Amino acid sequence: MSKHDDEYELPAEGELQPRQPVELEIVAETEIGYKAVIDDRYIGLIYHNEISVPLRIGSYMKGWIKLVRPDGKIDLSITAMDAESRDELEDQILAYLRSKGGSARLSDKSSPDEIFRLFKASKRNFKRAIGGLYKARLIVIGDDSIALVAGN
Repeated sequence: MSKHDDEYELPAEGELQPRQPVELEIVAETEIGYKAVIDDRYIGLIYHNEISVPLRIGSYMKGWIKLVRPDGKIDLSITAMDAESRDELEDQILAYLRSKGGSARLSDKSSPDEIFRLFKASKRNFKRAIGGLYKARLIVIGDDSIALVAGN
């Protein structure tokens, strides 16, 4: 029999930090997301709109603390939230564009499923990555496409 939420500890102030990596066990699905046990001690939530891969009850995975709320509730992410993974995604997007002759019918309006199929990333992280590439003047973003800036 599984524990109820109130049977898990609340983290002491400062014990869990945003972006901190943690081990998760997916334990239940709710209307707004999936509940996960954090490091066998705490309970947290991964919101449906932030899930980039199918989740299964009973599965274990790496995750990150997104936010510890004032009431002790914990928001989680299963998408790496570090500069290294963002740089890796930017490199994947650039390589994809090069393989397609410099442009592709992808944009911030592309479906989350298409983005995940191509890059194994959430739409949010894809948008963040193309924003970074745009700011670095490596790509241009059209209404329904992205393209390499000449010389890249």
